[in-house]
Amino acid sequence: MELLVVGLAAVATAVLSALAGLGGGMILLGVLAQFFAPATAIPIHGGIQFVSNGSRAAMLREDVSWSAVLRSCVLMLPMSLLGVAVAVSLPDDAMRLVLGVFLLLTVWRPGLLRWRGGNPMTERSLIVVGGVSGFLNTTVGASGPFTSPFFKAVTVSHTAFVATAAASQVLAHSAKLASYVFVDGFDVTDHGSTVAVGAVGVTLGSWVGTRLLRRVKDVALDTLFRVVLTILALRLILRAVM
Repeated sequence: MELLVVGLAAVATAVLSALAGLGGGMILLGVLAQFFAPATAIPIHGGIQFVSNGSRAAMLREDVSWSAVLRSCVLMLPMSLLGVAVAVSLPDDAMRLVLGVFLLLTVWRPGLLRWRGGNPMTERSLIVVGGVSGFLNTTVGASGPFTSPFFKAVTVSHTAFVATAAASQVLAHSAKLASYVFVDGFDVTDHGSTVAVGAVGVTLGSWVGTRLLRRVKDVALDTLFRVVLTILALRLILRAVM
């Protein structure tokens, strides 16, 4: 049952990410956190999302702003290592509570997670953005709500935003997985079946979503995203406090 749920969630969330540019990975993380402790769910999520974003970036490679991607990866690995050190020092229930609250913020108060600077955005700013992305990816498991406004600001179209954000997240999830292996001794082979099922699901979802991306102008997915992520977040919070 666990693998079936993860597989179906992987397909659905990859379609959502391909259409909207973000959101699917957070729901998938919420699903994984129902079955695994946060310090295990986050690197499993990294392995699956590496494939999800990699397949999406490959399918949209002509639209990727590679200069933006390269700048975003400068501080990503050292900040990912720091994030893992923080994450593994906290009890599982504390991490569940942090993760649950973070997911609720992404749904109901996303503005609190976004930069409010008044100066024009430049690609050079992505150096700092990438560092924050690395820290968030390894502590709360996802950084899309924070990074997406920056990538939107430096890309020329919605398709370019989706492609560039995906390429950057390939590096972010690689850094996340490597950091958990190095700092916490995470062994991906212990959860190989979950990662494999998730990887197949997200590849299929990315294929479907990228084909819809160029045809669908206005996708009404916001309500579904809010409802699903709220339920998953509340379940994590309840597990942490009860």
